[in-house]
Amino acid sequence: MRKRNVGELDELFLEAAETERKLPAAVIRRKTTSWPDYVRGWSSYGYSVFEAPRLKATPDQITRYDEAFRIAVEMLDEDDRRLVWAVAHSAAYRDRGPRWSTIARILGLNDPRIVKRRYKDALIRLFYRQ
Repeated sequence: MRKRNVGELDELFLEAAETERKLPAAVIRRKTTSWPDYVRGWSSYGYSVFEAPRLKATPDQITRYDEAFRIAVEMLDEDDRRLVWAVAHSAAYRDRGPRWSTIARILGLNDPRIVKRRYKDALIRLFYRQ
């Protein structure tokens, strides 16, 4: 494992959150496992809204996800770990970045800038612990 700078750590966790959403569900469908997904209902004869198929994670993405998970578990304390994963998941598949105000409400803080500063501080502490 190489030492990453703060920007690379941020990108690693954001990609890990997107990869986690690409992984298969924990609940296995028994009966229709081999069949493609389709709309179940009487109005499902081509009149329903098209949903794109879910993308699958590549082996390289899974490897980087494992690395991010290992770094988070081994080198971050519990509060920083929760904050980093919350920010990463709120930013997954968003062009505008994390939802700082939503995370601030969840943490019981008044100002989203506090959350952003704590997130940057957690990444800087992680950088020096590597």
